[in-house]
Amino acid sequence: MTTVRLVAAVYAALLLLAFVAGLPWLPAAVCLAALAAIGELWLRALTGEGMPPVHRIGLATAAGLVSLPLVTLTLHVGGIPIGPRSVAIGLAGLVTLLGAVVLVRERATGAAADPRLPRMIGAVVLPASLTLIAGFLALQAYDRLPHPPQPGYMSVALTGWAAEIDRPVAIPAHGLHVRLRVSSAGLPAATAPLRVRVGARLVAGRPLAVAPDATDAVEVFVPAPPDGCLHRIEISLGTTSTVFYGRGPAKC
Repeated sequence: MTTVRLVAAVYAALLLLAFVAGLPWLPAAVCLAALAAIGELWLRALTGEGMPPVHRIGLATAAGLVSLPLVTLTLHVGGIPIGPRSVAIGLAGLVTLLGAVVLVRERATGAAADPRLPRMIGAVVLPASLTLIAGFLALQAYDRLPHPPQPGYMSVALTGWAAEIDRPVAIPAHGLHVRLRVSSAGLPAATAPLRVRVGARLVAGRPLAVAPDATDAVEVFVPAPPDGCLHRIEISLGTTSTVFYGRGPAKC
């Protein structure tokens, strides 16, 4: 394929990507073909030497894939919003530059275009396109299949100032209040026991109503441990719990 025809084919693909809304898998296939062709332009611009088809396919694919982040980074540095049209225009500018370099090289050296290019692009694009199409159809079929309902859950976590606890807390003699975030999803309304344990000792307990599919903040009182030794403070709601460590005001 001549360089002029190759550049024209890339322009057509970029125009399609920028302005035509097609099937979900069509832009991906067209973009892959365009990037493979851009990679071939990179090879023609940087080297005029022949190489085995397998090597050329790999290098052209890699060079084409690198072109996409190169253009997006250039747009970002230039303060241009990144979108389908701006990226397509940026790639078109890159193709114009590469095409000009290749034409100058070919005129200076009299090199002929590689007639195997269409077959090389087809060898990359065809299996990749089939993979994309098969993956898209598989995802569509999976979405239509019946799925079991997601299991419900109830969680508790410290919130407010207590969410920042990252070391043992000094608990004063009059105790302290911590806030607890209670979340429930996929479960019916229920009442669960809210308990506070200091070490193995249960120091407080009361029933707490938990609304379905809701997140509430609950204030929990934690009494001071009997001494200044390190104690495990566990606040539990039903079978879920959260833990931190604290010391009382007395000496250990």
